[in-house]
Amino acid sequence: MAKSGISGLPPKRPVETALTYLPGVSRARAKALLDRARIDPDTRTDDLSELQVGLLRRLLRDHDTPSDEANPEQGQEQPWLNGTSDLFAQYLDRVRAMVQRYLVVLRPWDRSSDDPTKNPLPAGAVQTLDSTCLRCLKGEALDPERVSYVGRLEKRLQKRYDEISSAHGETQRFDELRAVFGLTDLECDLLWLLLAAEIVPEFLWLYRALWRDSSKLLWSEDFMSHCADPFAVRGADVKAALTAQASLQRYGLIRAWSSDLGSGRQFRAAPFVSEFLLGQAVSLEDLPGALWHQSLTDADGNEIKSTPVTTEVRDALKRGFRGRRRFLVQGPARNGALRIARESLQMFGEGLLEVRLKELIDGGVNQVGHVLGRARLARAGVFFTEIEQIDKGDSGAERLAAMIRLLQGETTTLFFHCRGGKMDESAQLSPRAHLSILRDLGAMELPTSVPDMQARRGLWAERLKALMAEQELQPTVKQVSVFKFGVDEIDLAVNLAEARSRQRQSKGAMVNVGDVEHSCRQVAASRLAGLATRVNVRGTWETTILPEDTEEILREMVAWGQYADSVLEDQGYGRTMGYGRALSSMFSGPSGTGKTLCAGLVARELGLELFRVDLASVVSKYIGETEERLSQLFDAAQDAGIALLFDEADSLFAKRTDVSSSVDRYANLEVNYLLQRLEDFEGVIILTTNYPDSIDTAFLRRIRFKAEFPAPEGSERERLWDVMIPKDAPQEAELRLNYLAEDYELTGGQIQNAVLRAAIWAARDETNLSYELLEKSAEREYKEMGRVVREYPEDEPLVVAS
Repeated sequence: MAKSGISGLPPKRPVETALTYLPGVSRARAKALLDRARIDPDTRTDDLSELQVGLLRRLLRDHDTPSDEANPEQGQEQPWLNGTSDLFAQYLDRVRAMVQRYLVVLRPWDRSSDDPTKNPLPAGAVQTLDSTCLRCLKGEALDPERVSYVGRLEKRLQKRYDEISSAHGETQRFDELRAVFGLTDLECDLLWLLLAAEIVPEFLWLYRALWRDSSKLLWSEDFMSHCADPFAVRGADVKAALTAQASLQRYGLIRAWSSDLGSGRQFRAAPFVSEFLLGQAVSLEDLPGALWHQSLTDADGNEIKSTPVTTEVRDALKRGFRGRRRFLVQGPARNGALRIARESLQMFGEGLLEVRLKELIDGGVNQVGHVLGRARLARAGVFFTEIEQIDKGDSGAERLAAMIRLLQGETTTLFFHCRGGKMDESAQLSPRAHLSILRDLGAMELPTSVPDMQARRGLWAERLKALMAEQELQPTVKQVSVFKFGVDEIDLAVNLAEARSRQRQSKGAMVNVGDVEHSCRQVAASRLAGLATRVNVRGTWETTILPEDTEEILREMVAWGQYADSVLEDQGYGRTMGYGRALSSMFSGPSGTGKTLCAGLVARELGLELFRVDLASVVSKYIGETEERLSQLFDAAQDAGIALLFDEADSLFAKRTDVSSSVDRYANLEVNYLLQRLEDFEGVIILTTNYPDSIDTAFLRRIRFKAEFPAPEGSERERLWDVMIPKDAPQEAELRLNYLAEDYELTGGQIQNAVLRAAIWAARDETNLSYELLEKSAEREYKEMGRVVREYPEDEPLVVAS
């Protein structure tokens, strides 16, 4: 005991200064105590009388509940009593005790002077560098005064976390967190050492003061282990608790950084932990590719309709939820895999966390564990998309093994989704990953597929019956069911149609056929991702003038599209056809002869949308990228019920050449890939070309229909001139179209341009369309083609063949 009679009070100091060396006594508190005791602040501690020492001892014992006189601020607003320090007081008290113990036992106080009267040291709280070194070299224990102080600290730390009362919602949340992750008391102490600096500013600045660094945010492994275990009694347990495999790092509750200076690891508590404790939403900002799916209601709060599932899928879900609650789903996302997972989890009161695995693992496989931590805390299942990417690349096997180790033993519900493209190898799950998910994780496979025509009609009818007039419902359902949409895409199209109807009318307005058609086209076009654009065909068969042979081929194409499924499937002819089921055709002929128009008319007859392939977006100079884009294009067209138009196809389907350079070799590879995709394609594909002889013969053998579109003859040109001019348009009585047909050998497209130009001139001059304007316009077309205009002598009569 000090000479003054009060433990921890340094000798030969002014009593006001000496009192501040005691734990919890500030300068203001020291002044208040001396005022109540009527003691001169400048009195030396050695000069205090026994009466004064006894009075100070009693006041120090009772200073936690001072009287009104000693606490002039009582009754005023004291926000620190209602802040986080108060909410987490019991946990923060443990942190204070651990840091005080660390200072007493291990932390030396390095002073710049050997004079004890200068730069005085707080007795009972810290020790000098000299005393620390000597005690270590001699193997001596702490002096009795410090042993007594440490004993009191140890007593404060004896209470287990189970014994801490949960009086506040915040402490209840920490109890929940501790139970969710199965944290031991040692792990809780380590976590709170970091959380204190995140939640309470005074702890942040306390730590910074210890390091003499006002910008420090990361705390060393030595500091944490020494605070939690200063005597190295549980050294192995502390190291184990801070490994990457233990719960704190495995689930991302704390983050570790390696020091560039070789001073060991640095730690910090993850922000989402303090967010959870303070009652805020658990964020996913540090997890790329992660997205919450919490609710199954639309913008108006109405419950979203459930996904129809087959008996096979329902039985697999039952077996999986009774077992290890892990599922493998293969197939396009539009099949409703995400919806099935979300609805299944909702039955158990759980949310869903969707994770795009490729984006996530770019930051390391350990991010998977961090995802599991958020899912556990939010009581949600995890839906991993793009699972096929896990073992791609040189280090794929190591990533797969690391992920399997992270997921083994997890109780969180897990869904693994693979796109499983038929021809796109990058979308297929490797046998190695497939085996690991099924065997090592015990996942249950969920078979999903795109609804067939009958199922799609049922889905459309169910979704639209409350939104459309009854007389429009069935025709609309029949019309839009040709789109091979999955459940999610049908719901998206219906919601888009409903939103469009609200734009022109008030809430609750009926949806019409145009709304649904437009939405379907929009959804279908979104799959092509800029690789193709929709062809808007406004013509009709009546305005199309073609040779009889060409018309017959087009009628055969329409018949094939309408009856091929019945013949191949119902009548059994398809059992002998391994490939070549596509409705493939090639339209050849000069520009402007109606190839694109007829392609659109055929697609319209079959109830399909026609999309023109943008060759500039498809063809790439990088090896393999063209094939990848073509694969995306063919898959999207076949699945969505879209007809593809390859305009100027000779640039892509050209004949293969002898290999004389690497350029020739890779060009031939693209042609070979196109041949393979054409064999496996089951949709509608139309090629147009001005140079049919340049198309590779292998393509020609695989094309089912070949239609020629020659330049029109005189009688056909006259009919084209006639159909291009509307009957109700202002025009002269005598247009002499037979003269124009004889004098100007124009195609249908060129005749249309000439008619429009002449009509514009007539509107400008406020006159009727006349033969003179049509002739002048046709002459302009001829000159633009670089052809010579025929001129007649004035005395030569014009004779036109009848």
